[in-house]
Amino acid sequence: MTATAGVWAATGTWALLGMHASWTDLRHAVISRRACWTAGTVIAATLGATALALGDPGRYLRTLISAAAVLAATEVLYRLRPDAMGYGDIRLIIVNSLLLSWWGAAWPWWALAAGTVAAWPQAAVTAIRHGRHAEVRCAPALAIGAALVLGTRLATVGPIP
Repeated sequence: MTATAGVWAATGTWALLGMHASWTDLRHAVISRRACWTAGTVIAATLGATALALGDPGRYLRTLISAAAVLAATEVLYRLRPDAMGYGDIRLIIVNSLLLSWWGAAWPWWALAAGTVAAWPQAAVTAIRHGRHAEVRCAPALAIGAALVLGTRLATVGPIP
């Protein structure tokens, strides 16, 4: 088994989570805590094993620190305005960040920006139909933003940066 298999396993786990979170968010307005933490644990374990297989445990430490920075920022924003976004969305952002931090500290932020842009059309339609304070389902947009960044990283750099 090569070291790239761990990154591909983490990517597959994330893809399943993205589909599951999008589906359940749209259907039931819930992003499963169990699904996020299970996928996050699998991603963390596979990336950790990959870093050890590469002989570069510092890469794993940098990945965790980058994801922790996103966690801290989103947690602060959630505490300031808890009605702006559900905590399920925060969990999904954390798992997205854990995977994308493998390629560098900037990529989770790019994914979050892309997800925000992807949410604008749905947010505009929802605001027109139901008013400014209507709830917008963010999981599909967050998954799309992360998928765009992930696809870009895999296509340009590959699984091992």
